[in-house]
Amino acid sequence: MEIIIGILGLIIAVLTFWYSFYKKPKEELLHLKAQFKATQKLSENLQVELENYIAKTNSADQPIFPNISFGSYLNEMKESYKENLSDELYNKLDNLNLSKSIIQSMIESLETQFSALQQIQIEIKMRGR
Repeated sequence: MEIIIGILGLIIAVLTFWYSFYKKPKEELLHLKAQFKATQKLSENLQVELENYIAKTNSADQPIFPNISFGSYLNEMKESYKENLSDELYNKLDNLNLSKSIIQSMIESLETQFSALQQIQIEIKMRGR
């Protein structure tokens, strides 16, 4: 009887370890993908808004921030989009072996990007009035 209890305890410990460290965190991955798509869409929309604002106001060389022009900001935004928010990168998410902590870190990074993009979007809308 003691051997059976010991074996059951060992099986439970192994299963717990496996679920904690090796099972793919599906729910977290879905959250990451949703946050990725939301940030991607906002970036795309903001790039269009920024292009329209620059064309409308002829402000490509005007500063959006100290020492950063609208035109250079838009160019950097497009490069960042290609590197960090492309569909190619999104499609690779399922094939990467990401732990919960890495996924959480990526979600937090995307949330920070989303917030920064929203602030720029508000700034552009306020200047366009």
